[in-house]
Parts: sequence; structure tokens; C-alpha cells
Amino acid sequence: MIYSIMDRRELLMKYNGNLSELRNIMKSFQLIPNAPIDEFDKLNHKILSHLDNGANEKKIGNILQSELIVTYGLYSTEFDETIIADAIVKWWNSK
Repeated sequence: MIYSIMDRRELLMKYNGNLSELRNIMKSFQLIPNAPIDEFDKLNHKILSHLDNGANEKKIGNILQSELIVTYGLYSTEFDETIIADAIVKWWNSK
């Protein structure tokens, strides 16, 4: 698909808006207290990509569980991926 410059700008603005909102959702769970707002951007980009491709709560939960443990060093007892995934999917579906 070929996009015009305007289409690309609009897509980038939409993506950046979604990234900002997802950052706030992730920050609200205080997974790493006092972490910078962009701490989870690698994970946020991955989640946005999957949401854009139709991922459901189960898939988002699996991504959260894997990334938060492997990449960020959290223990599975420190978070509930189903609650976070639910909040993320509800936000996405409300758009």
C-alpha cells in the first residue's frame, strides 16, 4: 500500500497518541516505581503492533507475562498480567 506524506503524518500522529496513552496505562500499574514514562516502550511498541493485528486479552497477557519477566526482571508474583491486559484491551476497544 502506498501512503501519501499526509497519510504518513496522520498515521504517525495516531501511533504517537496511542503510545502516549499506553504509556500512561502501564505507568498507572507502578510495575517499577519511579520509572521514567518511557521505561516500557519496547513492550508498548510490541503490544501496539499486536493490538493493531487483532490480538485478544489472552495474547496481550502472554506478551506482558513474558516480557515483564524476561526483559524487565520482574517476578510473576509482582503483577497480574490478566488485569493489565484487560485494561489495555478495554482501552484499545474504546478507541
